[in-house]
Amino acid sequence: MKKLLLLFSLFALYFTAFSQFSYTAANALNVAGTYTDLGTSGTVITTAGFDDNNSTAQNIGFTFFFNGANFTQFILNTNGFIKLGSAAPTGAAIYSALSSTETNLIYPLNLDLIGGTNPEYRVFTSGSAPTRICTIQFKNVADYFPPASTASQFQEMNFQVKLYETSNNIEFVYGSFVAGATPAAAYLTEAGIKGSTAANSVNVTKGSNTAWASASFVNNSYDANAVNAHNIRNNVLPVPGRTYRFAAVALPANDAQVSNIYSLAKIPVGYGSPHVVSAVITNSGAGALANVGVTLSVTGANIFSDAKTIANLAAGASATVSFAAYSPANLGTNTLNVSVAADDNNSNNTLTTTQLVNSGTFSYADNAGNNSSVGYGTGSGLILTRYTLSGSGYITNVNVFIPNATTITGNSVYAVVLDNAGTIIGQSANAVIAAADLGTYKNFLITTSPLINSAGFFVGLAQTANATAYFPVGTQTEAPARAGAFYTAPLAAGVAPAQNTTLGKFMIEAVVAAFPLPVKLTDFSGRIAEDISYLTWSTASELNSDHFEVEKTLVGTTNWSVIGKMAAAGYSNTPRKYDFTDAGITAGKWLYRLKVIDRDASFAYSPVVMLELTGNKNFTLRQNYPNPVKDITLFRYELGRDAAVVFELFGMDGRKIMNQQQGSLKKGVYTTPVDVKLLALPSGKYIYRMLIKDKVTGQLSSLTREMNVIK
Repeated sequence: MKKLLLLFSLFALYFTAFSQFSYTAANALNVAGTYTDLGTSGTVITTAGFDDNNSTAQNIGFTFFFNGANFTQFILNTNGFIKLGSAAPTGAAIYSALSSTETNLIYPLNLDLIGGTNPEYRVFTSGSAPTRICTIQFKNVADYFPPASTASQFQEMNFQVKLYETSNNIEFVYGSFVAGATPAAAYLTEAGIKGSTAANSVNVTKGSNTAWASASFVNNSYDANAVNAHNIRNNVLPVPGRTYRFAAVALPANDAQVSNIYSLAKIPVGYGSPHVVSAVITNSGAGALANVGVTLSVTGANIFSDAKTIANLAAGASATVSFAAYSPANLGTNTLNVSVAADDNNSNNTLTTTQLVNSGTFSYADNAGNNSSVGYGTGSGLILTRYTLSGSGYITNVNVFIPNATTITGNSVYAVVLDNAGTIIGQSANAVIAAADLGTYKNFLITTSPLINSAGFFVGLAQTANATAYFPVGTQTEAPARAGAFYTAPLAAGVAPAQNTTLGKFMIEAVVAAFPLPVKLTDFSGRIAEDISYLTWSTASELNSDHFEVEKTLVGTTNWSVIGKMAAAGYSNTPRKYDFTDAGITAGKWLYRLKVIDRDASFAYSPVVMLELTGNKNFTLRQNYPNPVKDITLFRYELGRDAAVVFELFGMDGRKIMNQQQGSLKKGVYTTPVDVKLLALPSGKYIYRMLIKDKVTGQLSSLTREMNVIK
């Protein structure tokens, strides 16, 4: 996951060319060829050094068409790639072209590289118009090795990028590779070409033990395809002349594409209506388009349709169409379909998304997980989404998706509500992010729910400063992000928030109710022991409260059932605590919530608590996450009974590297963080072992798994 620092606007999206990426995996070839060193031909490309540096703009020697634009220059980055255009990348320490926010990248071997013996970068344009060839050469480079290692995996690597005039074909040609003194180990690299985003890319994939001649191609990122990156190791070297060829595909004459749908993924009945759906239509063909018909069809829980016409759309251009507003009245799931008429490429004529019509939640993000994250690093500030409420309602809760990154744990955050002018009008209590909050939505109860009357408002997360950088809000891809939705502001607010359309969809939800909570909940939590759920909640004060209803449902269902009632205090300005047990539960993930009911029959819901009963009576060691790991990874395990646990880490040579006592633990699901940087582990495979002493039987057992460390 790429973590993006707000305030520096790292995304640079070439939206008008978004869909004119004219390369596909089907038109790529892996062939034998000839590697010819440039010698003294052409010009040496100078950089400030051979580690994490960008060159100045270099001339291609002709016009090269890529990703819907013409280029005559490129920037060489010492980490095995070039960026087309005259603007250098933001920063030079780029080891993953796909995860970076840079566009128009060509990367024959992207990893952390340094100079080897007599390294050199060179460019040479040969031939005559209209079939000239620009060759960019990386000569005698090596992979970077950390201080804990003694040598690179590869002492020398030689490879070239070739750009072909007129055809706009691209070739990667690999020369001699010389193994270093380090034992062979998997090295994750990237090889491919990227347009505006990772979705507009073609990449070469192979296992580290796979011959280069057997590498294959995929559209989109490695993660999207769940395949290996371009993995290499120093005992499987390319035969000089090995060539990866990317052939440009001619664009169809007429090709209108539905590129994006802008709608609420969750819309509250009454509060979110009337609702306007917009769509981005792109001319992905070679010629201009006229009178492009665009149709919206809403089916499912609610029915609606509308049609618009785009009078003119130039080649490569995009237009945003806003349909007539509609007001969904029925709870349930809508299917939104936007389409254009049949043309020379019907594969991109339709785009579909879903919309959950519910009783009280606004959200732009769908139910999928995050694919990136945003934050202020070591700084502080507000990360916000803006919604518009129809009628009157109280903002009672804010839900924020917390990414699965251990650097977030232990940090203090809180949720805020801002009025349309940017003034804080509601706030939650401070919360310290725990491991259980990672990879899911965390619910923040607004202490005093503000009333919104037919107006726009902001909800979001307040990130406090920390010496260790962290990025606490999950995002989903939306390129470009819609206008009027995603914002940032100083921690103290008081000024108009700044709009951001380059970082995707912020996964922040607003919960609205007709009345504020009749009680001020300060805590709602639970735990499982045997087959009993123990629920606890506390109130700071209560005003006109009548009773609590405890509801539950299984994850994946929407049928909440009332399992008990408890009388409330009615009127109280002192803290009160309540306890409830739910006995005889079966294995599964259970969701619990409180329905807090006032004496006038108005009500509101509490945050949701999830408890899981696995039914596992044994001990389980799961694969560490992430794997491969660059810095911190989590050892994940499950105890079916109370046990004492010890973790050991070994090198492949059998040398013990770490012994970490976990002590006596109750049965449950646990994670243990391990910092491979702190252990100064070089790249390679390692074995970790969990030693278990069953507290009931006294029996000793062990479980082992492998993990990969990469630089």
